[in-house]
Formats: sequence, C-alpha cells, structure tokens
Amino acid sequence: MVRIGEKLRQRARALGFSDAEVARRLDLSPSRYGHYVKDTREPDFLTLERICRVLDTTPNYLFGFEGLPKAATEEGALRREIFETLLSMEKGDLCTARRVVQALAQTRDGAASGQAAEKRTQSEMRRREKPKGEEAEN
Repeated sequence: MVRIGEKLRQRARALGFSDAEVARRLDLSPSRYGHYVKDTREPDFLTLERICRVLDTTPNYLFGFEGLPKAATEEGALRREIFETLLSMEKGDLCTARRVVQALAQTRDGAASGQAAEKRTQSEMRRREKPKGEEAEN
C-alpha cells in the first residue's frame, strides 16, 4: 500500500483546511477521509482525482514521484492568493471577508437566504465606504 496520508495532511494545512473541511469539500464522511490520512485505506481512482482537485495537487506529488507544482491549476493559484491576503488582514476585515464569502457560497447554491445575505453584505460595505459627512446627511 502506498502511503499518501502525510502528504494529504500537508497539502490541506498549506491551504488552511482541516481534515473535516477537506472531507466536506469532497462530499465524504470525515471518517472515510480520515482513513486516507491515516493510511489505513486507499482512495479509488475517482476519489483520488477529486482529492487532487480539492487540494490543488497531482497524484504524482501524492505518490512521491514529483515535487509540488507551483500552481497545479488556476483555481489553486487563486486560492493561495486569497489565503495569503487573508493572513495579512485584521480581525474586523476578516469578519467582513467571512460574510462576503459565505454570501457568495450561498448565492452560488441558489439559496434565497444567500441572496438576502449578499444584499446585506453589499449594503454594509457601501455604508462603510461613505465619507462620514455623507452619512450625517442621510
């Protein structure tokens, strides 16, 4: 059996994901994904492909045939850029970023509550952008 568990955990941590978050993104139970991380089971080919997409890596990296590509996909590069930006943000801005990301995710899923949350977030962002004198006039 090939041991990929440590590399799975390293990639997840590099992207800021817990094992539970990776399992959620893969639509797997945490215990099933946990078997892969603990090297007690191996994923089938289709699951391995999904794991590579979520963790922005390649099977060759996981199996030790090559080093990690700088940007395996354009999406992975975007994820890294966003993550690096988040690391430099202060707590208040992080809270706003979280609300924006949650609103985007809910909107993508077509949830009506997500659309309302997005509108609230946009309204809040517009309020913060107004100069102080302009707020007094309204």
